[in-house]
Amino acid sequence: MYARTEADVEVIVTWQNNASQLRGTSTRERINLKVGDRMNFGVSSCTGQFQPGATPSIGAFEVSDRRLLFSNFTTSTTYVVENLEGGTELVKARPRHLAMVVPFEMSRILIPSSEDVIELTVFAPAPPLLGPAQAATVPESAMSKMDTASKYFAVLVALCEPRLRGSSMAAVPSVQEVVKRLRGIEQFRDANRSSINYHIDYLTDQKLPVSQWAKYVDEGRMHSKREALVAFALRFDLVREEHLDLLPDLNRSGPRPS
Repeated sequence: MYARTEADVEVIVTWQNNASQLRGTSTRERINLKVGDRMNFGVSSCTGQFQPGATPSIGAFEVSDRRLLFSNFTTSTTYVVENLEGGTELVKARPRHLAMVVPFEMSRILIPSSEDVIELTVFAPAPPLLGPAQAATVPESAMSKMDTASKYFAVLVALCEPRLRGSSMAAVPSVQEVVKRLRGIEQFRDANRSSINYHIDYLTDQKLPVSQWAKYVDEGRMHSKREALVAFALRFDLVREEHLDLLPDLNRSGPRPS
């Protein structure tokens, strides 16, 4: 039923060591952890760099039973664990939070220090998977019937693209920016603001259950429909990194055959 055995489980932690920048160089370092391993870490008081085994420790990694556990030993600093595959997914390891399960297979862990924000890249165990025969089936919905070959889906991918490419804080593209991004596809050769807005309205009003709380804030002011769509699509994995292949190459000009 499961894709991996316990013997296969390994966690890889990598980080950028910039202590040698004065010499014009920078090195990438890594540590491999297996089931049962624990690694406390700190920050060098001299360089402000991430340091495995440093004392006093400000946090720890532990690999236990196909899970990566992460602890924050500080009293006032929150660490952030971002999903490298999801674009906007994150969890917070708040001060004094011990043995938090890291739910992502590929993570970026952000640790504020006095000099900078330290970034760790963590490759954790893949989650166990049910076999196809054991998985539950549910009735199809409009959301599960998303047509990846449709024009509305290309519009949705273009809206999600900046956040899928690595920054959860990236601005959602304007309608005009979507027009420009999609004109490399033959189907969108004559696209304009009105046609793109038509697909955005269809997605929010007919295709996806984008709830009213996602559209409105206090005092009746409206969030951008684009913002609501992107938040919903990324939260439920309706648009993923592989869907970026539906868009023209960023460096390509001219229409692409449909």
